[in-house]
Amino acid sequence: MAHPSTRPQDDQQSRIDRPAPALPARASGPSRLTRRTFVALSAAAAGAIAIGGRARTALAGHIPATPTVKRPPPSDDLVTEQETLLSFRCHGMQLEALSYPITPIGMHYLLIHWDVPRLDGINPYRVTLGGRVRTPLTLTLDEIKAGPVVKQPSIMECAGNGRAFLHPRPIYVPWFFEAIGTYEYTGTPLRPLLERAGLLDDAVEVVFSGWDEGIDLGVRHPFERSMPVEEALRDGVILAWEANGQPLPPQHGWPLRLVVPDWYGMASVKWLRGITVVSEPFAGVQQQKVYRLTQTADDPGSPVTRKSVRALMQPPGIPDLFTRHRFLPSGSHMLNGMAWSGWGPIARVEVSVDGGTNWADATLDKPVSPYAWTPWRFSWNGASAGEYELVTRGTDAAGNVQPLEPYWTYQGMAQNGVQRIALTVA
Repeated sequence: MAHPSTRPQDDQQSRIDRPAPALPARASGPSRLTRRTFVALSAAAAGAIAIGGRARTALAGHIPATPTVKRPPPSDDLVTEQETLLSFRCHGMQLEALSYPITPIGMHYLLIHWDVPRLDGINPYRVTLGGRVRTPLTLTLDEIKAGPVVKQPSIMECAGNGRAFLHPRPIYVPWFFEAIGTYEYTGTPLRPLLERAGLLDDAVEVVFSGWDEGIDLGVRHPFERSMPVEEALRDGVILAWEANGQPLPPQHGWPLRLVVPDWYGMASVKWLRGITVVSEPFAGVQQQKVYRLTQTADDPGSPVTRKSVRALMQPPGIPDLFTRHRFLPSGSHMLNGMAWSGWGPIARVEVSVDGGTNWADATLDKPVSPYAWTPWRFSWNGASAGEYELVTRGTDAAGNVQPLEPYWTYQGMAQNGVQRIALTVA
């Protein structure tokens, strides 16, 4: 099975089943790297910058990093080389795309934890469904597609969206507001598949495993996330194979991914390989160590789950190339944007043109689906020459109000402080 945009490969073995050189062989579960292994990897990385016994000058003064068993602590320093590299691999959505109810394929944000797995050599593509069920299943992609088909626009947002605004800054992908996007997914509901397998009485969580694997916090493991059974059975949770009427792009999870529209993006596991029902809380690295609301490195915190309420404005006018400062002619203007929440529908969006001193309600329009963002518009009448700070904030039906200041967490997760746009009217 080849992705429509690629040619079939002669080698029919999955690339990720081949153990990488200098790494320990993959065990049946996560494997922790020993200190000796890390010393060897670090020495290899350091040796990579020496050629013929002569040290190579690092480009732009950068010194190649070596693997560590911990992520760097938050910092007040400038963005690091590693964060810059991650930013090029994990791009955001341009905020002018807030004008689209459905995000164009190439503008949706992208977060890749390790490498994009090459899966076009697997034919047929199968997904296992097992664990605490009466009837374990192994389903081909064609069998999954034979189920009920839904087309479901769904807002996706990275849990680290807004991390770059925090001080000190948690070190990882330095998102501002751009880790968002809404595709119209084509897929099938997960619930009928779980019911077909038959959940046992002691079922507590459902674990979703992807084909992507790598090392994080010193442990080699595939990307895996879990959620309570009742969440997995909710409407809107689907297995998707298309985005905007096209096969999923490889970097977005082709040929099959999970979509959990109310939760942050880490729950929507890409390159889905297996579904396992378990009788106790899942203790994987990406569940227990990452994607947590913590205040210190040792704080176990609480898990990141549903998306916090957020409203964003499409930046009006035209930008300065380098600073992105906005310029707008005087007169009346329609301000537009989108708002969303994982805790319920959007009930209110407010706009301020004076930095948050005075607020006025925006008009809400109907979203294209219950799982998509809500369009809003605000008529700014008689804008006169001067300097302005535009601010917008959302309120959801559960009563959650977007805060004026960012909420600091050690990992920079679930931050939803308001957007502020500096604007010159002339």
